[in-house]
Amino acid sequence: MKKIFTFIAVCLMSLQFATAQEVCFAETIQEQMPEFVGGEEALTEWIENNISYPMMAEVYSIEGKVVVAFDINEDGSVGNVQLESAADPIFADEVVSRIEKMPQWIPGMQNGRYVKVRYTLPISFVF
Repeated sequence: MKKIFTFIAVCLMSLQFATAQEVCFAETIQEQMPEFVGGEEALTEWIENNISYPMMAEVYSIEGKVVVAFDINEDGSVGNVQLESAADPIFADEVVSRIEKMPQWIPGMQNGRYVKVRYTLPISFVF
């Protein structure tokens, strides 16, 4: 049986916010981290329902992990999706294309205003 596992424990790596004139990095401690609507359980469910095990990987019994990083923007939208690592390129295409289509999040907040947060998400493909 094929499964896709997500490991969210160490997903929140950095916090940054932008003004019209400059980009600043804030402390890693924030008032409110961004949250997928419905929480971590809903995020895991969304990933399981929207990221498929690539057919060629299934045929050749390929397993592996993909690490993808993306921004949760001030309005809760997902942007700047970047592949950090992938055990096999066949997984990378599937993960990046789906994360780019992820629904809006509840944005992070720092000092009473919404901020952009960089989020790192590892996803494992295993049988």
